[in-house]
Formats: sequence, C-alpha cells, structure tokens
Amino acid sequence: MDNVTYLANVTHPVQLGILIAIYFFYTGLSAGSFVLSSLGTVFGIEKYKPIAKAGVTMAIALLAIAPLHLIADLEQPGRFYTLFFRLNPTSAISYGTFLLTLYPLNSVIYLWFLMRKDFAAGANQLSGFRQKLYRFLSFGNTDLSPEALAKDAKRAKLLGTLGVPLALLVHGYTGFILANIQARALWHTGLMPLIFLMSAMVSGTGLLILVLLLSQRFFSPERSITPERKKLILDIAQLMLWFIVVDASLMVIDFIVLYYTNAAGRAAAELFLYGSHRTMFLGVEAGLGLFVPFLLLLIPRTKGSLGWISIASFLTLVGVIAMRVNFVIGGQQLPLTGNTLNPYTADPRHLMFIAVFALLELAVLYFAFRFLPVFGLPKTPSAPVNYQGQVGAK
Repeated sequence: MDNVTYLANVTHPVQLGILIAIYFFYTGLSAGSFVLSSLGTVFGIEKYKPIAKAGVTMAIALLAIAPLHLIADLEQPGRFYTLFFRLNPTSAISYGTFLLTLYPLNSVIYLWFLMRKDFAAGANQLSGFRQKLYRFLSFGNTDLSPEALAKDAKRAKLLGTLGVPLALLVHGYTGFILANIQARALWHTGLMPLIFLMSAMVSGTGLLILVLLLSQRFFSPERSITPERKKLILDIAQLMLWFIVVDASLMVIDFIVLYYTNAAGRAAAELFLYGSHRTMFLGVEAGLGLFVPFLLLLIPRTKGSLGWISIASFLTLVGVIAMRVNFVIGGQQLPLTGNTLNPYTADPRHLMFIAVFALLELAVLYFAFRFLPVFGLPKTPSAPVNYQGQVGAK
C-alpha cells in the first residue's frame, strides 16, 4: 500500500481579541501615570511633586475601567468572581486577579493621604456640594497641625513606594502571560514584559500631558496654564522623548533577535516587516507612534510648543494602541501549521463595549478633576487659598 500524506492548513481561532488588547492599553496607561506621580512623592524629585495628585488620580480612574474589558470578553461574565477563590500558583492570570485588586486599593489610600489636607481645609472654607463632599471624604480627620501633615506625607511616601512595584507588576504580568506561551514565536521572549512596560511609560506620559493641559486650563484654581505649569509640561515631554528612545530600542532588539532565532521567529518578523501587518506596524506603531513624536520632541521649534507637544502626545497613544493590537492579535494570527494566517474580525459587540467604556472613562476623569482637589482648593472671594507646593502656587 502506498503511503499517503495529507497536508492541511489548520486555522486556530484568535482567543485574545480586541477587548484584551485595549485592556492591556488601559493598564499600561495606569501604570505609566502612577510611576510618574511617584517621581515627586517617592523619589523626592521636587519639580514633579505638583503632578503627584493628577498622576495617581488618572491611575485610579483608568484601573476602575480597565477590568470591565476583561469581564466583557468572558463568555460568562457573571462568573469572573471565581478567579478570587481558585488560585493557580503557576498562572500569571491568577496572580493578576489579586494585583488588580491590591493596586487600586493601595492607590486610593495613597491619594487620600495626598489630598487629606485639602479635604480638611475645604470642609471649613468652602460651601455647598464641595463642602459636603470634602467633609465626608475627610472622615472626621480635620487636623491641620504640622505634625499631622508630616504624618500624612510619611504615609503617602510609604504607600507610594509600595504602589510603584504594584503598578509595574499589574502591567508587567501581561507581558509575562504572553512570553510564557512558547508556541507563539512573536511572544516567546524575555523582552516582552519590558516592551510592554516601556510602551506603558510612553503612553502614560502622553495621556498625562494631555490631561494636564486640559485640566489645568479648565479645572485648576487659576483656569490657565501658567509659565510654571508650561515649564513642567515641557519637562515631562522631554521625559517622554527618552521613554520613546528606550521603547524603540527594545523593539529593534526584539525584532533582530526574532529575525535570526529560528524559522518561526523569522516568519513572525517578516509578517510585520514585509507582510500584511507592515502598514499597521511600520506605518502606525513605529512611524506615527514613535518616530513622528520623537522628531516633534527633538526639533527646537516644536519641542517648546504646547500645541506640537499635544500632537506628539496624542500620536503616542495611537501608536501604543496599534502596538497592543499588533502584538496581541497579530501574534495569534501567525499560523502554527500551514502558511495561511488565522483570520480575525472584531466582534461588533466588542467594539461597542470599547466605545462605551471609553466614554465612561472620560466621564470618570471629568468628575475626578472637576470635584477633587487635584490642583488644590478652588479660589473663593471669602477664602483665597494659597497652598505651597501646588501647581502655580505663588
């Protein structure tokens, strides 16, 4: 009997879809925002202290919405709670469940100690809704003595120090999840957690700049971007420039190793460099998301303009979204057998969820910056406020 060989292209469904990619994007934004907020309070860099409240407020707001993408992606979203009592010591996802709980709780307490002084003062100086809100949020602790404020600063530094590794782990574990899947050549590298973390720093800085520009213009006591605030934003933009350099360097190293590692790695690299994903990778992720912002933040004429910095910041967000989609979805489209890409079409319901969650995120950020003392107490004719250390303090 003749030997018969059957050749078939077996497609494997893309299990981690657009909702998971956007979830990775949100957690990255949160981690990047928190790390930037800690530069002043934890690492003692004085010039960054004015952005501490804004950074951690953003981190909490983003983490409040991010898990909704995971829940919406489940076939039975009502059973997400089972992850809390079915611990798997060998699963990064299992650890992530508890990190997603501990990190926001720590961040909320950290923010409370940063704002307690404002809550206590606002309960006495303000009126109407804000006074009631701040009186409630002070939880009866209205002591404004130097000793009490010193304790607040000490506790905030402790919680901020704990929050930095939690923030890095919350986003870094996503890279570990992908890196541990040996069958996916694009993912199976020790650089994956670092690539995710550095892109998180890029996007987190970009979003922080945009939020600072808008919130200081409309929600700060002065309702303007003062020269001091502009100088600080320009300084943060230069931080973003270096984050872009490191992120791009890691990406280049990853693809060099990928290209020469084995046949599967070479095929993955060629798909992104020469294949169907070339436009999304080279054009959007690398070109619009890294190269163009790099030039805008490097050229003297544009790096001193808030308008151009805003464009650069927005483009980094577009680039990092493209990166998440490229790596999460594109990594699964590479065939494990045969030579045909695994098909993927985003579920319209998932796109609707993403849009609804984005609007919800904007609403959360609006109310947080509108009603919380992120930039100190609002100025009133009867009780002008002049807190030392706030953005634009005189």
